Amino acid sequence: MSTTPRPGSLRSLLNGFVSLALTRAELFGIEAHEQQERMIGHLVTGVAAMVALLIGLIAFLLFVMVITPDDLRAAVLGALASLFLVAGAFLLWWLKRRLALAPTPFSNTLTEVRKDWQTLSGRETP
Repeated sequence: MSTTPRPGSLRSLLNGFVSLALTRAELFGIEAHEQQERMIGHLVTGVAAMVALLIGLIAFLLFVMVITPDDLRAAVLGALASLFLVAGAFLLWWLKRRLALAPTPFSNTLTEVRKDWQTLSGRETP
């Protein structure tokens, strides 16, 4: 007896559904891994930016305090603090924009499952 089910049989149909489900599960797994890598990259970028800004700010402000005459110290430090605040705000805006432009998680899987459902329900031809 052959182990391959006859085309059109219930077993053949079931094998097709199982194969389709496994393919979609693999796609979901790949997208989950990609999403994880993206999130880790964003987190590392954000933390590195914050650490670099903080260290740079402290070192630069100490340097400026040393070389600035006493009567100008307050004005210079205020200007530098403003500059660093603007730079930090820009970096956070850039990160937020980058996150907003990132693809929706699992969008490829959902698109393929919707296509499969339409095809199986007879609404669309493959």
